[in-house]
Amino acid sequence: MKIVFRISKLGFGGAEQVFISVARELQKKHQVQVIFAVDSETGKNISVVKKLGFKVISLNASRTLNSILPLAKLINKERPDVVISAYTDTNAACLLSKVVALYNVPVIVSEHASLNEHWQNHSNLKKKILTFYVSWIYKLANKVLCVSKGLEQQVNNLLKQPSKTLTIYNPVRFAESIINKGNSSETINLVAVGRVVPQKDYSTLIKAIAIIKKQRNVQLKIVGGTTHVAEYDKAKALIEDFQLADNIEFIGYSDSVETYYKNADIFVLSSAWEGFGNVIVEAMAFGLPIVSTNCNYGPSEILENGKYGRLADVGDSEAVASLIIEEANTALVPTETLIARSKDFSEEKIANQYYALINEVTVK
Repeated sequence: MKIVFRISKLGFGGAEQVFISVARELQKKHQVQVIFAVDSETGKNISVVKKLGFKVISLNASRTLNSILPLAKLINKERPDVVISAYTDTNAACLLSKVVALYNVPVIVSEHASLNEHWQNHSNLKKKILTFYVSWIYKLANKVLCVSKGLEQQVNNLLKQPSKTLTIYNPVRFAESIINKGNSSETINLVAVGRVVPQKDYSTLIKAIAIIKKQRNVQLKIVGGTTHVAEYDKAKALIEDFQLADNIEFIGYSDSVETYYKNADIFVLSSAWEGFGNVIVEAMAFGLPIVSTNCNYGPSEILENGKYGRLADVGDSEAVASLIIEEANTALVPTETLIARSKDFSEEKIANQYYALINEVTVK
């Protein structure tokens, strides 16, 4: 079996990590041949993919819409059994390549972020274009894969073909769980993982730290890229205003994020929106208690509406602070229970679901 994973670039985004995890498992368990088709070889994960033995083909496209003909030519040449793509623009272009290509190939498109929130800062014209893609171009797909049931409902509201959509959650990339030994100090050690971008709403978390500091010693490490200059400057200004320079540290991107999970007491997600929330499951794999905003979509599904972690309203810094203190005082669930829950999202289980879906769309 030959699979083409189509993504605009191989950076460090959630979809890229999902595709790499699934490709690795499919290659290991089913000996499939994997090709990654990208607009250009500029992503920071290119070397990782090549080291894993996967073929990377650049379509030499300056923008995704320019990739339609090059991808059609690749499909004709490689004759894959299936193409799996991610992100709305890339999905639409990929489906148009399917139409143009002489070789008839099944295409699975995937959505990884809450549509309404993810599109909210686009122009009205861009929103109309994206809506058109999902409402009409997606009808050309064999299946539309969503990473949470909430996101699937959003897609269905536009596509209106529920038989074509399904949910497969994202896999957790850490197979070995390390039991968190608990906090023996007076300081609450927090970790947040994710780029410093508006979506992650670190402003709410910084304000929560200021509230906690009045009652307890607290330390927060934020692990993630800081390339969004405006949002990073906004966060730093808040830290200065609340005099939290000694309490909050920006780690930047790290390829050893597991170190920070192991050394934290509580994981915090303050996002305004998500598609799934991979980092919640990653933290649970290390036995970390979770405090998260109940954003669209993913956290409430992972945590089963508060069964496995504490949920606060989006933007409510007082609630986030209160729940962190509550968790520091009394654990909501045992460490072993958190680790067991994380295994529901193992790479093996999720890759098996992808394989079943691939078999479904490739049946002649």
